[in-house]
Amino acid sequence: MRGRNIICGALLALGIPLLLVGSVEPVHAQRQCVTFGQARKLGLFARFNLRPAAMVKNNVEARTGGKVVSFLVCRSGSGPFYQLTVVRPNGSVNNITVPAN
Repeated sequence: MRGRNIICGALLALGIPLLLVGSVEPVHAQRQCVTFGQARKLGLFARFNLRPAAMVKNNVEARTGGKVVSFLVCRSGSGPFYQLTVVRPNGSVNNITVPAN
């Protein structure tokens, strides 16, 4: 009987984290992102007629006065978009989302 309780306890200990991870997965599946380099290699800019990344980067930097340190190409149910991480002159970090079409 004691051995059975140990096995049941171990299954519960393993099962709860698996349930939690499984419940989080659909949220991540709704949005898919790749880096700028991956998007370029995959030809996503031409294939989906996306706005030029350099233009978007320059516009965001001019508008915020900051520097873009991360550039992701993403897609969701509403269509493609860029997600940029900007470090402003005062050191604050902002994530900015821009439509890609």
